[in-house]
Amino acid sequence: MLPEVNIDKMVEFLVGLLNTPSPTGDTDRAIQYVREAFAGLPFSMSQSPKGFLVGTWPGKKADAPRALTAHVDTLGAMVREIKKNGRLTLTQLGGWIWSSVEGEGVTLFASNGQTYRGTILPNAASIHAHPRKESAAARDDSNMEVRIDAHTSSEKETRELGIRVGDVIAFDPRVELSESGFIRSRHLDDKASVAAIYGAVAALSAAGLKPKQTTAIHISNYEEVGHGAAAGFPADLTELLTVDMAVVAPKQESDEYSVTICAKDSAGPYHLGFRRELEVLAKTNNLRHVTDIYPYYGSDGEAFWRAGGNVRVGLVGPGVDASHHYERTHRDALENTAKLLAAYLLS
Repeated sequence: MLPEVNIDKMVEFLVGLLNTPSPTGDTDRAIQYVREAFAGLPFSMSQSPKGFLVGTWPGKKADAPRALTAHVDTLGAMVREIKKNGRLTLTQLGGWIWSSVEGEGVTLFASNGQTYRGTILPNAASIHAHPRKESAAARDDSNMEVRIDAHTSSEKETRELGIRVGDVIAFDPRVELSESGFIRSRHLDDKASVAAIYGAVAALSAAGLKPKQTTAIHISNYEEVGHGAAAGFPADLTELLTVDMAVVAPKQESDEYSVTICAKDSAGPYHLGFRRELEVLAKTNNLRHVTDIYPYYGSDGEAFWRAGGNVRVGLVGPGVDASHHYERTHRDALENTAKLLAAYLLS
């Protein structure tokens, strides 16, 4: 029998994390949020020089140490150029399409410590001022800009605000919870999975249980650019379970209510024996689950494999619709994922 997962507490944790900006390369706020939330659990977390968070939970045994990892970094942007009109062009942090952020509110973290609000717009945003050909121009880095909510209409005035090339920009998450259990927000990838780890660990702790094997809990901070979990695990690690969102889209098995066990993504298959064991755990515990393949996706588990990790690697996660856009999942997916993680920790 699995311990009860406090879904409300897990969702509360998730909402707070979603509302904490953490674009890749500027994740200390979110790392601190997670560290404080985990402070009441039966192990301590510390921040590495690279910036990720890691802690070790002693288990009943320590002859085959394990790890769980999920990432707290999100998509975002950086100031690439200050234009003559005082507005900003951007360079991407992570992989997203420009049309997915058109009209989105943003927060800019200026070099002088100030923050500014703004909006991502096409250069020719006003239909009343531009020919349709200009308004319909391709959405890319040459045709999009940030309009800053400050008195500026020149490069000089924007620089006087303390804004510089390289300053980080975070997209508004726009978190919304529905009465039917849906959670809409940017950055559910991968903060929903961090919440699932939190829910599983908190459930075991509240029940007075400990993992079967000593387990490292690893929260990475550079996954969106491919090297998040390349380091930070004990030398004698035998198994790494990566927790990352599952792709909900046409031609996919995944849905917004299940935990998905990934068989293969763009880099190739995950460890077959490990995957079969996870499928058995999900079935034995009557969890809503599916097995799926993601053709355009990579994970932190593969980052560790590429770095030379000689371990079994698996991947599970909650189903998320419209990944790298305005995403959506459901409380059921979080619950099923947290319960599978709890079952894994106890197995």
